[in-house]
Amino acid sequence: MRSSPRAALVATLFVSVAETGSFSLAAQRMHTVQSNVTAHVKKLERELSVALFQRNGKVGLTSAGHRLLSHARRTLAAQDDALAVFRDSNTPSGVRRIGSMETTTADVRLPRS
Repeated sequence: MRSSPRAALVATLFVSVAETGSFSLAAQRMHTVQSNVTAHVKKLERELSVALFQRNGKVGLTSAGHRLLSHARRTLAAQDDALAVFRDSNTPSGVRRIGSMETTTADVRLPRS
């Protein structure tokens, strides 16, 4: 998977199918239709030239699917971590030191940490 918004979507859909064991349940979880999930997974399978799921009654991962699942989870976790850095970038963090002359702060009392 290349790094793109589509790749993140496909990884999320793939993980959802793997976790639920169902294309329909994955679609419900992702608030989309089953045909959309199936189309994305089939396209991913074509791109990778492997079958990721066994589709004989119950949906299960193939050995290639198991290998991809761990990569997909790590990729999505890394993406979440990266986004969290920017979401929290407006929140000050770390130690703040304020300096002033003693005569300036004679009437001001700062809270102790």
